[in-house]
Amino acid sequence: MRIGLMGGTFDPIHLGHLFIAEEARVRCDLHKVIFVPNNVPAHREGKTAGLDAESRLEMTALATADNPHFEVSRVEVERPGPSFAWDTIGQIGAEFRRTFGKCEIVFIVGADSMNDILTWHRGAELFEICRFAAASRPGFDIEKIRAKLTAKQNARVRWLEVPGLHIASRDLRSRVRDGLPIRYMVPETVERAIAQRNWYKE
Repeated sequence: MRIGLMGGTFDPIHLGHLFIAEEARVRCDLHKVIFVPNNVPAHREGKTAGLDAESRLEMTALATADNPHFEVSRVEVERPGPSFAWDTIGQIGAEFRRTFGKCEIVFIVGADSMNDILTWHRGAELFEICRFAAASRPGFDIEKIRAKLTAKQNARVRWLEVPGLHIASRDLRSRVRDGLPIRYMVPETVERAIAQRNWYKE
């Protein structure tokens, strides 16, 4: 069994996240993709998420509900302290191996994350416990990123050239604060939840 993991703040989750997850699922032959909203972002020094973890988890569940291949995990929301990929991949991988036996984890990331991966907590060791599906992103030169990695590490990364759904969560938060529409940038269920709960207004 091959499982995809997509971690992030998802503040808010948007169509870019969902498209990359589905692209990785199909092209990497994944049985499912598990979205893992974090509790405390580990790589945003001095910053906190706009919404609390439970609200972001709720949005992620709403956004993924119509895809039978997508699931949402509470593993990082329930773990205290910063959310480290090393801990999450190890924990989820162990759970699936107990249930299904052999299980391979594919960690789905953007080019920005792949560019910084060696600076992450136990970043170099992540290549030993999972493979990566890395999506292209404007402003990031894939060859320069590959040059930072060893040949063995590069062999465990599959690059995905994705169409131009370059939506940023920070821009969505700004649009909501400014009273601008986010329709067609997030799922309708997420757009409705943000409006009903007055999220991101302050």
